[in-house]
Amino acid sequence: MILPAHTFVASAVPFARTGATVRWAKFAPLGCRGFDGGNPDGLYTAVPIAEYIAHANRETLVCIQLEEQHAIDLAEAIAAVPGVDVLMLGPADFSILSGIPGDFGHPMILNAMTKIAAAARKTGKHWARPASNLEQARLALELGARMIFHISDLVIVKNGMERMQEQFAPLGFSFVNRLANAPISSNSPVLSRESAFA
Repeated sequence: MILPAHTFVASAVPFARTGATVRWAKFAPLGCRGFDGGNPDGLYTAVPIAEYIAHANRETLVCIQLEEQHAIDLAEAIAAVPGVDVLMLGPADFSILSGIPGDFGHPMILNAMTKIAAAARKTGKHWARPASNLEQARLALELGARMIFHISDLVIVKNGMERMQEQFAPLGFSFVNRLANAPISSNSPVLSRESAFA
């Protein structure tokens, strides 16, 4: 029987809690993860408990996402925690918390990637980051990243719908696309604090 491997990604983990995070991702004797064999990774109770636990402890990848400068500064210490497999830059939150929201080409992002890459190299761990384009992916790979997260299912669906709109427009079809460069305003019918509680 083939069981899947899984990744446990934890973000905004204070250094002091990194070891606890690893323990939450692993079953005893390596940790204190709660058991529920009725999930997809346990093939919905089709796997004997002992086999499931041994497989999960062996195959669950623990990835700690670094999203603020303090965490970047502690990257080597975080990577050195036993059970941590991957360090991951969270560029969106890092950019926001650094006062450069969405500026993914900013030198602070490159500096964070460089520090994470050095920490991963020194501790024999891997590092990762999301990349929304080929240039971001290329740079991460050049710095030694072993995992690249590219695009989400929601973006894939959105891109497909926009492509369909472009293809069908010459036939006279028109579409309402509320996601295409939609401005966010206080009176937006989609994003309104007041309407959420109405």
